[in-house]
Formats: sequence, structure tokens, C-alpha cells
Amino acid sequence: MPAVARSSVVEPTTAARPPVAAQTFLALGQRYAQSDAPAWRVDQQITVAKLDRDHYGIPRVTFRRGDGRELTLYTAQIEAAIADGQITPIVGRGIVARC
Repeated sequence: MPAVARSSVVEPTTAARPPVAAQTFLALGQRYAQSDAPAWRVDQQITVAKLDRDHYGIPRVTFRRGDGRELTLYTAQIEAAIADGQITPIVGRGIVARC
């Protein structure tokens, strides 16, 4: 049986997606608290621990709480909650920033 020649044609690749950080204002290390919780309490704050994509390519954010628990949500949900005032950014030692 004759050997089959292999093709040297390279399959086209899709354009690389920009990193999640380029598509959102969320950044690693940012701290947030619920608007009805005392902002100075570290156990009531959540910190951005990871920005990535799910298997469908949708950007998501993983938060870490003071007790070590993690919560992963879509960035669009978090951005909407911040814009609506449900979650407020924390600056310094528990001072609530104004958006």
C-alpha cells in the first residue's frame, strides 16, 4: 500500500480573545462589600481573586471571602450590581468609595 502524503496546510485559527481584564473594570485584589453591610468589617468584604472565562468564553470573576470561601459569578452580573449600588467598592481600611 502506498504511503499517504501528509498535507502541510495549516488549519486556520480563530482570533485570540482579549484577556478578561481588558473587557471589565474589575481587577485582581479589588475589595467590595454589600451596601447594607458595615464596610470596615473584613469578614463582610469580598476580594477579586480570579478573572477568567467559562467554557463558552463568557467572562467571569471569582471572589474570595474573609473566611476562605469562593464565589464565581459572571462579570456582567457583578458590574450591574455595582452600577445599581448593591455592591460598593472598598478603599483603604474600610472606607466606601463613591462610584
